[in-house]
Amino acid sequence: MKSREIKTMRVMLVRHGPCDLAAPMRRMAPPPVQIHTSLDDLRVVALGGGTGLPIVLEGLKDALPGHERDRLTAVVTVADDGGSSGRLRHAYGVLPPGDIRNCLLALTDRNSTLAAIFNHRFDGSDEVSGHSLGNLILTALSQIEKDFPRAIERGSEILNVRGRVFPATAEDVRLRAELADGSCIEGESQINSVPRTIRSVSLEPSEPAPFGAAIEAALRAGLVILGPGSLYTSLIPVLLIKELADAIRRSGTRVVLVMNLTTQPGETDGYTAADHVLAIRRHAPDVPIHDVLLNSTPIPEDVARAYSASHAVPVAPDVELLRALGYRPVMRDLLGSGPKIRHDPYKLAAALLGLVRRTRPGVETTTAPAVARSIAGTR
Repeated sequence: MKSREIKTMRVMLVRHGPCDLAAPMRRMAPPPVQIHTSLDDLRVVALGGGTGLPIVLEGLKDALPGHERDRLTAVVTVADDGGSSGRLRHAYGVLPPGDIRNCLLALTDRNSTLAAIFNHRFDGSDEVSGHSLGNLILTALSQIEKDFPRAIERGSEILNVRGRVFPATAEDVRLRAELADGSCIEGESQINSVPRTIRSVSLEPSEPAPFGAAIEAALRAGLVILGPGSLYTSLIPVLLIKELADAIRRSGTRVVLVMNLTTQPGETDGYTAADHVLAIRRHAPDVPIHDVLLNSTPIPEDVARAYSASHAVPVAPDVELLRALGYRPVMRDLLGSGPKIRHDPYKLAAALLGLVRRTRPGVETTTAPAVARSIAGTR
């Protein structure tokens, strides 16, 4: 759906109220979801990459009861071709290790010496400058094992992680973006560098084989989490793997989209929460989304001002439009402290697990921020 159509729908909401818009859009509502009454046997699968997926994992690894590794699974994009990951991918033909390394670190004890070693990044100006030692270790393990997924498992054993990390595919995939002006950009690292409106993204090859264990995890999941993270370069590339998207649909599990806190310059400029959801629908129409988890806490003015200088602004929640489209907006305090705008991993974990037993439709909120009230309007 184009931005002009979204603007028209918002005008309809203001003039006529949510009912007039909701009727023709009911077909977009997700199917019924299986309800879990206990967290004791809950299996969670989180999809994405970048900096967002590790935040989800860090909170959930401590919040989920029990220590079985199969309880928490990360399915990670492997389209990255920039920085250390891109250099190693080009030189050694491995899957990009950076996002996978960050997920492994999120699932281990951050205070351990081994975690510090994996997270060490070389400075200087020689050939190892800019490389993370964890990326180099995973690359070495892939050569020893002759298999990158097996290298991830070995890395998991070394770090004693509490969960599993799988690539979305074991194939060498590239990301391609079609822009609104009809031009195309090849490569994940190049997409963010061009501040033009993205129309769509695709993978090359167009139908890569999924990683089998990721499919199995999705089919057994009691909760699937999408995001937060870069919409077009972290989240959607995972959902473009058709068998994985189909496994999520067939599982009948609850699917929660964790909305980004700010727009991403060059990728989602001007996007509201509804724009994010509709972009996912355009690329993966069969993936159900039941809940859209939104931050209810205002971002401090000085922090927001610093981000606005780089054209990153808070994502407007679009509560009424989300509901009219058939989704369930849920507002919670998710904001972390500090100079960076980030989700708090433990607040996020509590909010996600709190959704597992809830079935009531409509907006749920623990606070009533002005931005939410202004968009939702009076009822």
